Amino acid sequence: MTPERCRFLRRQLGWSQEALAEKATLSVSAVRAFELGRGSLRGYVPGSLRRAFEAAGIRTDSDGAPRAAAVD
Repeated sequence: MTPERCRFLRRQLGWSQEALAEKATLSVSAVRAFELGRGSLRGYVPGSLRRAFEAAGIRTDSDGAPRAAAVD
């Protein structure tokens, strides 16, 4: 998950930083710092963000890039 990808996905879903923080069970300051590139790109913050996006139906690779839906 990169800061740019996080901002893009959040905006695509129409979420504020506050809404994303709530859905990811993070503080607003953690989301804000991450999106500004001041947070760690490793550890629990990116994972929490990725899980919040996935819970909203956006499937991502481990780096946070959207993943194409599987074709049966």
